Amino acid sequence: KTKYKAIKAVVSTQSTGQLIIALYFVLIIVVMKVLVTTYNAAAKVPIKGEDLTPLLALDQNPDIISMGFEEIGDSDAWEDEVDKLLENHGYYRVKLETMWAIQIVVFAKKQHLPFISHIESVETKTGMGGLTANKGATTIRFRLYDRTVAIVNSHLAAHKDEVSARNTDYWSIMRDQEFRDTAAKNLCDHDFLIWAGDLNYRVEHENVAVRRMISEGKHLDLLQHDQLLREIRDRKAFVGFHEAAITFKPTFKFDEET
Repeated sequence: KTKYKAIKAVVSTQSTGQLIIALYFVLIIVVMKVLVTTYNAAAKVPIKGEDLTPLLALDQNPDIISMGFEEIGDSDAWEDEVDKLLENHGYYRVKLETMWAIQIVVFAKKQHLPFISHIESVETKTGMGGLTANKGATTIRFRLYDRTVAIVNSHLAAHKDEVSARNTDYWSIMRDQEFRDTAAKNLCDHDFLIWAGDLNYRVEHENVAVRRMISEGKHLDLLQHDQLLREIRDRKAFVGFHEAAITFKPTFKFDEET
């Protein structure tokens, strides 16, 4: 939600000749829907003729759409496909930021564009201790009406046993990213901070057992083995973030073209 104030001045005179100015403050509440998606493209291009609309949940009529990609490969192919789709639905690109194979792009409905300002984008490399851009984050931030918003799309360290490396990547991004807007110089200064991406935290359990539990419809029991939930609980990463309830099956990994 965001809000702004409209001020109306009413002028009247009294018998004493004094000028009386009364100010009336009208509070207007604007309810915004922000859709954030993230997709590891595995260096693939969009399948010709494939409808990407379900990925974007356009039936929910979002006001702002952020699309994040990891391992994007041919970024031009994805940009063309997404731009064409969203323009046909009345969305216009606000900003795009690409760091090697990590990309974020934000769109907004036309009526909101006059109220979006202070647009910035930054990137942070965390691969090989900050030397390479195969891992890291791209971020777009802006003012939306009178609120500050930052959306991060990240790709953190891979492999099951690299939990501490993923945590280090997170803290490096939090420390590194700074902005020119004095209202929100750092990520945590923003009114709304949304973090998405291929975070690479895994289900820390035996593969065979995981597959059996999924086949038996017990996938929610796997949450007790979720590395990310454990690190949040122990305040080792993503401190203060809130995640929606997880009701779906694990998503790592899919067979191609299935």
